[in-house]
Amino acid sequence: MIETAKLQSILERPELRKGLQTYQTIMEAFPETDVSKDKAFQKLYRDFYQMRPFYTDDFASAYFRLMEKMKTWLPVSFDMAFERIKHIKGSYEMSFSSKMVHTIDPNLPIWDKIVTGEHFHMKAPYCSCRNRERVCCRRYEDYRKRFCSYTDSPEGQMLIESFDAAFPDSGISDVKKIDFILWQDRKI
Repeated sequence: MIETAKLQSILERPELRKGLQTYQTIMEAFPETDVSKDKAFQKLYRDFYQMRPFYTDDFASAYFRLMEKMKTWLPVSFDMAFERIKHIKGSYEMSFSSKMVHTIDPNLPIWDKIVTGEHFHMKAPYCSCRNRERVCCRRYEDYRKRFCSYTDSPEGQMLIESFDAAFPDSGISDVKKIDFILWQDRKI
């Protein structure tokens, strides 16, 4: 449970406001932008989602080509992105797979170790896990269901209402409103 005073403090943070503005720019540009070619969009996305230097430019280029293709594949699923990104990078990218599908369908939650770990007590499967790809996809689906249940809960609704009061007409999904708050409510 996020206490009222803590929630108010979170909603007043300049970094939340700045993050919201960047996120809105990404989401407004996405439908009309060829993300496979638009370097300004790619830089904004990479900076916002912390696609750090260990993700090579080759990976990023392939990632954005895939994102551009997938934006027409509705409904989009985590499994679709996860399997294809695995072939690009050769690793299991739960976070960047979820960020891609969230950008395409903002009602799908982002897998982020801060939110998943600290608020939903979930972790990505270990490297040694048998059938890891299938387990990752099932884990995300379990997370999606828990996140949706939380969104519909009294606490989730209170977070959404508080976010809406602080940022009226933000134009973002309830899933992302909750994500912004939970991501800011972390152990530092």
